[in-house]
Amino acid sequence: MARAEANSAVSTRRPAGSAGQTRAAILEATIEVIARHSLSGTTVERVAEAAGVVAGTVILHFKRKEALLIEALEHLAQEFDQARRAAIAGAADDPVGALNRLIDVNFDPKVSDPAKVAVWYAFWGEAASRSVYLERVGAIDNSYYADLVRICGDLVGRGGYGGVDAEAAAIGLIGTIEYLWQEIMVAGRRFDRARARRTVRAYLANVFPRHFTATME
Repeated sequence: MARAEANSAVSTRRPAGSAGQTRAAILEATIEVIARHSLSGTTVERVAEAAGVVAGTVILHFKRKEALLIEALEHLAQEFDQARRAAIAGAADDPVGALNRLIDVNFDPKVSDPAKVAVWYAFWGEAASRSVYLERVGAIDNSYYADLVRICGDLVGRGGYGGVDAEAAAIGLIGTIEYLWQEIMVAGRRFDRARARRTVRAYLANVFPRHFTATME
């Protein structure tokens, strides 16, 4: 009986694959576990179960839980940074197109999946982990902010928006997007991404009415 139970348990494990595939599966599982259980509630055992591997495999790849959590955050940060850099490429020639692409990136389910958003806020929201977030992701956030200020400043000049402060416009844009990201955590898969994109474009239409309309897609 014990042998049969052991064989059954083994059969539920993920089939062997390359080290890279296993590592990617563990990171994906870590993101899901953090979203369900928070950082403090994430354990190597829970991650291993979600990934379909034994706990020793998680330790083999990441050594300890803290390193696993940090790599999950860095994975998401790099994914977002690459996507947003691609979106704003060519912003000097077409700032409106760049901001429209950036809006689409922010509400692309691959980038702002509810579990991924939950990980961002888990690191930012838990006091013990905020310093890790700032150390690992702070430079990406600062670059993102600087790019938006520059693009908004370009639009101010192009459109003759003398009363618009580029920095304030960028902060408002970031704030609108982050409010909607918080809604993603509440609504989950029911979150209306089309409505979110319209909401951000409505904000931009109020700031830069000669370049955006609330109904732009």
